[in-house]
Amino acid sequence: MRLLLSLFIALLLAAAQARAQGAAAPFSETQPVAQKALKTFSRLVTKENYKRMGFEDPEEVRTATLGAPLQDFIVRLDKLKKYEPGGSLDELLTATDQVIYPVMVKGQVRSSITISKTGESWQAVSFGGPNFIKLISSTLVENTKATRLASSAYQVIRVPSLNLFFLGFRLNNELMFVPVTDNARLKFKAGAGMKAENVFSAVLPEAKAHNGLPR
Repeated sequence: MRLLLSLFIALLLAAAQARAQGAAAPFSETQPVAQKALKTFSRLVTKENYKRMGFEDPEEVRTATLGAPLQDFIVRLDKLKKYEPGGSLDELLTATDQVIYPVMVKGQVRSSITISKTGESWQAVSFGGPNFIKLISSTLVENTKATRLASSAYQVIRVPSLNLFFLGFRLNNELMFVPVTDNARLKFKAGAGMKAENVFSAVLPEAKAHNGLPR
């Protein structure tokens, strides 16, 4: 009886988390779209733009492969302003229905493809962004060494209003954030895992003072 009750409570908690964050992206649906987009990418890369797209020569893209996908979440300013320390962290995370695929060449990250859900279908909406995906990927590699978690346990977490970017994961049921860049003002160190609640508490004053205009 106790076991059944424990399982029931666990299911309720999982359902509540899914409602708060949005359903996990079905990578089985996005993979074929990403593979097709990779072929499109090979036609978009030219001798004029290959460096801007992240490649070392224009032919690299012909042999490129897809890396492990990452689901994208944002923290909306309106929700962040209402946050109170000790409150629900999951409710601050909003799934964007976007999945980011690293584009690899010989095991090295070169660029990325972003897949987005529009209506009931998935489609490629962005090609490139080499600097961002390299930051994300290098942070991910180093952090998985420390946590020994699979890359699939991580998500991209963005706070667009404050121009902040993290990798998010759970460790011992604790939501953790890993900054991908240093931030001296907030005392965030790139690659150093932090409890998400500490991150939100640190950024809360800036969020409350934000006028809502792009920075």
